[in-house]
Amino acid sequence: MRGRDKFSRFRPFIRAVTAVMKPVPRPVLRWFWQWSDALPGLAGATLRYCLLKRLARRCGDNVMIGPGVEIRYPERLSVGDNVSVHRQCYLDAYGGIEIGDDVSIAHQSSLISFEHTWSDESLPIRDNPLVTGTIRVHDDVWIGCGCRILSGVDIHGRSVVAAGSVVTKTVPPGTVVGGVPAKPIKKIREEGAYERSMGS
Repeated sequence: MRGRDKFSRFRPFIRAVTAVMKPVPRPVLRWFWQWSDALPGLAGATLRYCLLKRLARRCGDNVMIGPGVEIRYPERLSVGDNVSVHRQCYLDAYGGIEIGDDVSIAHQSSLISFEHTWSDESLPIRDNPLVTGTIRVHDDVWIGCGCRILSGVDIHGRSVVAAGSVVTKTVPPGTVVGGVPAKPIKKIREEGAYERSMGS
């Protein structure tokens, strides 16, 4: 049974759990998140989904969050439908993270929506001001394991980020990128075909 089929089957239960969580203060919900890894398999994934529905700015249907995933500033995180974020990923949404539909983020990847500055020499670099930049992962994107997606990056639709890549610049639609820093490797389809198929 596919994940979206399981989601449809358990939708009434998920709605009930989410409703029960509605009056629970956010710090308590975050505490439950830390302990959700103690629940194995589907039970843990269901609890994390219900918690994310309450904590995130937006969370769509059929979102799977694996064990050991850390999400900072979830109130600045938006997630679409049919999304999977696999084990031990790190999402810091301080500057905003927007994830579209049908996105898969493989294990041990990081999305970091800010960076340090270093221009004030009177302060250690760690104490210099931060510069934020929203990360946007558009529909139908696969991010391989161990990738680093840095602030201000747009990964456009129908694209693949190869395992171990560090993405510092916008990824065009329908492109496979890889390397440190990530560069285009090949086109999945001709320029503009994805947008035409989506009616844009």
